[in-house]
Amino acid sequence: MNKQKSAIWDHFHPEEHPFVERAFDWIDRASRGRPVRTPFLDPREKAIVETLIGQKGELQCHFDGGYEGAERCRCLIAPRWISPKEEAFGLSFLSVRVKRRSGQLHHRDVLGALLGLGIKREMIGDILIAQGQSFVIAAREIADFVLLHLSRIGSESVSVKLCDRNELAVPERRVEQRTVSVASLRVDALVSGVFRLSRAKASEAIRGGKCRVNWKVVEDPSRTLEEGDTVSLRGWGRFRVDAVEGKTKKGRFLVRVEQPE
Repeated sequence: MNKQKSAIWDHFHPEEHPFVERAFDWIDRASRGRPVRTPFLDPREKAIVETLIGQKGELQCHFDGGYEGAERCRCLIAPRWISPKEEAFGLSFLSVRVKRRSGQLHHRDVLGALLGLGIKREMIGDILIAQGQSFVIAAREIADFVLLHLSRIGSESVSVKLCDRNELAVPERRVEQRTVSVASLRVDALVSGVFRLSRAKASEAIRGGKCRVNWKVVEDPSRTLEEGDTVSLRGWGRFRVDAVEGKTKKGRFLVRVEQPE
């Protein structure tokens, strides 16, 4: 490992090292003049790729998740003189419909059914549930497999067909806002307050690598959070620190948070 690569490596959590090594390989291949298309990346993985690409002035990365604001995207790493078309990202759009008129699908059930077919998570983009419709953005490489094998989600029989990008129904972002009173802006204090866990359990989960701040693993319970930070705790969900509204007479912080409904 050269010195530059080693110095970059030190900036990432050990849990991220396998992905960083994979990203280095993509960049090395793209440096030879051939664009490289990645699987779907989450926001943290996108940030890692962008950081590494920043070390290579002759390359740039392009992202496409199927619609504006997509969380999971495929990346095309290519020389700067290349302007990729939509087709280059290898996205397929699948419409999933429940055969029973009153049947409903939920995100976790759709994802679970796809993973149950043996599909890797990195081949699945965002799953959209809106207006009684369900859509899966998937890697083109697995689209035919899904069309052939996905016939049931949970207790519901479903039909799956290809659709166009412009047919996607993107759900309105709906969040619940509430204010929590916490002793400090430490991550363990907010996690404890938002998810109604004891401070000890929150700290234990964080030290166990179950907490991410802005999609990056955080193991230090004393890490201070700021407005705009997104926090997730495995098995509990996520929240966003919207604003610090002030302090109570007893000196506790009043923090407004947003959680997906």
